[in-house]
Amino acid sequence: MNSEFVTTPQHAGQAGRRETGPAAMPRGWVSHSLRQMERWIAWSIAVYSAWLATFVYPDVPVLWFSVLYAGLIGWWAEVHPARSHGVMALRGAALLAGAWVLHTQIVAHVGGPGGAFFMWLGVPCLLYAFLLRPVWAGALVLLAIAELSAAAVLAGSGLMEAGFLAQIGFLCIFPLLLGMRFGAEFRRPDDLLEAGRIDPVTSLYNKSGLLAYGSQMLDECNVAGKPLAVVVFDCRDLVEVRSLYSPDIARRMMARAVQKFVALASDRGLAARTGSTEFTVVLPGMNRDKALAAIAKVLGHPSRIELDTGDDEVVVVPSFALDCSGPDIESMHELYREVQRTLVDAGAQELRRQTWLQRERERHSRPVGLRAIDGAMSSLAS
Repeated sequence: MNSEFVTTPQHAGQAGRRETGPAAMPRGWVSHSLRQMERWIAWSIAVYSAWLATFVYPDVPVLWFSVLYAGLIGWWAEVHPARSHGVMALRGAALLAGAWVLHTQIVAHVGGPGGAFFMWLGVPCLLYAFLLRPVWAGALVLLAIAELSAAAVLAGSGLMEAGFLAQIGFLCIFPLLLGMRFGAEFRRPDDLLEAGRIDPVTSLYNKSGLLAYGSQMLDECNVAGKPLAVVVFDCRDLVEVRSLYSPDIARRMMARAVQKFVALASDRGLAARTGSTEFTVVLPGMNRDKALAAIAKVLGHPSRIELDTGDDEVVVVPSFALDCSGPDIESMHELYREVQRTLVDAGAQELRRQTWLQRERERHSRPVGLRAIDGAMSSLAS
């Protein structure tokens, strides 16, 4: 395996103890499993719309624009997984906007409120009610009911007709009673599991979260034939910031470091705190060159984390090592340990080098002879 050490650490060694015990879920947090499920909502709508456009309405080619639209929303959820329930609700609202176009702008017998494309309302409401918190799910259902009512009025349909009332009943009963209830039961163990994989200080994933979700990313990259880069940062200077400045400055610098590592991971990657001053970032789909370019873009070159305190500018220079997946890598744990070992070994080598330089300086320093001292004292006495 070709490991590459990039920046020499000034303080080598294993990072401090890892936080133990479950942490509280950050407000608005979306678990990793929910983020991975969301994309299938839009993609299922795109596939069914393509089925209708092919076999039911082949004489209406404009329907393929709705297939493309739903596919793009699924691609959006794939490339930028939601980090909050608000973002997921926004994508659900985008699907409802597509339903509005189908219900009002396409041929009446195709896109009317009572047509086959009612699933553009029913599927998002049902599945997003399963994924979202009750407040967001309820808001999405109300938006769907408003869209259906407005489309029915524009189409000249009566609001008290049997078909319209049946669809309103579907939107009210199944998403609100079934989806929200099942979703709450599903999220409870998922939240407990997720909380045990979150660092309570930084709200990043801890080592358990890194190994669990990093393994999933590694498997996905191996199946797709894409590389995966793992970067381990050693920020031991954060300890000196606390001793040289103040605990408040140290907390602000820690928050600044977390912000940088989250930006480096972006939406598709993963950032974890794997030690007291050790951070690990997983970059799926990136080889060594792309990973180094991303690090330079976020942390600069040479890498540094800066904090303007008003009176002074505090700079922390993190040491890091990186490696990429390959045919000889069997697990995320093996890849992480290899990169961490590279960082520790390079730090030990740097410590030996500094020790040798110090002793070399001491070897070239010679004590002044006694006769020279006597001669100097005699001169001073004269």
